[in-house]
Amino acid sequence: MTARLPASLEPAPDAVDLLARCEREERLAEGLHIRGVELSGTRYEGLRMHGVLFEGCRMTGCRWERADLCDVVFRRCDLSNSDWRGGFFERVVFEGCKAVGAEFSETAWRSAAFGGCALSYAAFSRARLREVAFSECDLSSAAFDECTWKALQLNKIQLRSASFLHTPLAGLDLTGCELDGLAVSDTNAELRGAVVTMEQAAMLAKRLGLVIKV
Repeated sequence: MTARLPASLEPAPDAVDLLARCEREERLAEGLHIRGVELSGTRYEGLRMHGVLFEGCRMTGCRWERADLCDVVFRRCDLSNSDWRGGFFERVVFEGCKAVGAEFSETAWRSAAFGGCALSYAAFSRARLREVAFSECDLSSAAFDECTWKALQLNKIQLRSASFLHTPLAGLDLTGCELDGLAVSDTNAELRGAVVTMEQAAMLAKRLGLVIKV
């Protein structure tokens, strides 16, 4: 899952003002290389971006609600406590980013990827995840409540105390994940059909009150 960036990108050191103009004029921000820019606390709504590379940017506490992103890469950026509610992400890639406590609720994703990212306490509640891959990420205490997914991939993921309330996990391969303290409903219905290792199964069996005799 890769973004299709243009062969040539235009540097945008004035990204804060440039993106504000794009939002105000309702035009597409495209073909940009936004590097080392301080974007913390910025607020844009309905911003559209295509073929943009964010590299080494600080975006903490920003509110970019209902953003429409296609072929966008975030590389070594800090997006902690940022708010992206209601956004659409297609072929968007996060590489080595920090997004602790980021708000991705009610978003839609298609052919996207997170690699080596710190995403603890991030919220993906009521998100629609299609062909999304998480690899070597920390999703401890993250929320995936009431999500729908298709072709979701989780590889070497920390899911300690993550919440999947009312998100069916049937068919999802969890064998490469740490599942301690996983939060599901009292009936454990979400876990039915999930693919786990024997060790994980023994741990999850405790939730059902089972005693495994060896």
